[in-house]
Amino acid sequence: MTNLELIRLIGDVIVDIDVLRSTFSRETSNRRKLDDIRDELDVYQRKLVRNVIADNTDQFKELTTSLKGINGTLRQTIEDVDKTAQTLETLVKFVSVVQKVAELAS
Repeated sequence: MTNLELIRLIGDVIVDIDVLRSTFSRETSNRRKLDDIRDELDVYQRKLVRNVIADNTDQFKELTTSLKGINGTLRQTIEDVDKTAQTLETLVKFVSVVQKVAELAS
């Protein structure tokens, strides 16, 4: 995965979160959790856009490979409102790995 592909992947997940968020009232805990996750991803995505990351390092490759797997899991649950708890757990993992990638930025 390249840096550009990573930025697009994060953007796609943000769009999916926006769609899922719209199914919940603003007062619900699920909505607040999704809002927080969306905000975190937005911050990391902007950091990745503004900074340079060497996408040919072993660490970058390992982290982005992990993100691909987590994204695959996310694809299986994010459109099913009945699997919101599982989706939230997967999103937390996704954010954690994105944070590690963002820390590679110079």
